[in-house]
Amino acid sequence: MKILMDGNGLQTRIHVQNERRLQTFLAQLEDIPFCVVDFSPELPLAKSLLNNYDVLVITTRHGEEYSYSIEEITAITDFVRQGGGLLLMSNHGDLPGHNINDMTKQDAVLARQFGIEIENSWFANSKSGVLSEFSASDLLVTHPIICGGLGEEPIRSIVTNNCCSLVSADAVPIINLPSQMIDHRNGLPAHGRNFAMALDAEANSALDRMGRVVVVADSGFIGTEGTTNPGPGLIEKGDNRRFVQNVIRWLGREID
Repeated sequence: MKILMDGNGLQTRIHVQNERRLQTFLAQLEDIPFCVVDFSPELPLAKSLLNNYDVLVITTRHGEEYSYSIEEITAITDFVRQGGGLLLMSNHGDLPGHNINDMTKQDAVLARQFGIEIENSWFANSKSGVLSEFSASDLLVTHPIICGGLGEEPIRSIVTNNCCSLVSADAVPIINLPSQMIDHRNGLPAHGRNFAMALDAEANSALDRMGRVVVVADSGFIGTEGTTNPGPGLIEKGDNRRFVQNVIRWLGREID
């Protein structure tokens, strides 16, 4: 399996600078047999480049200078339509009076092409400074990403700090936002919103595409433990490591 890390993604750009931010995440991918990981240059993604890969990983496009061009949107949607896998990890929205960074704005444009809405929200634990855990009823235990391959231990726990929220009529919600998280923009609970959603033609036969898509409401949770920019690295918490590996394996059709 050949994986392309989008060089314009926030977490990826930080990793290129310090070689630490995604160190554990990349090691987890390289544990997949016959898996090769490359980084794209910090340029718009071109169809000719994507054609060489099986899975594209985007780790939050943040800032107007990293917005998706019309040509990129076409290249990525064609990549998925022709059988490629897309992992799109967004991040939190803005929090008026506290944080002006709406990290959902650019990724929402791409996710919308697949019928998934990335909302400008700021979900975090209702208790200040406490991490949030997704477990038990929050997880779709029948989905291959959660249950894993034959004979493997299922995913039982995902941990994050803060995130946005996802809704879709087409995609499958594989991780729901738990009851202890609230949108700190307005104090409202999740009300059926999601942390991770998966999309493929098997789940929705009306889709005009052959590939698979997973959208996640955070990207910081894949950061290496001990790193803090742009947020605390949480990949060693819960089953975060195995979850991201299962996502890639499912996108690359190594588990079904």
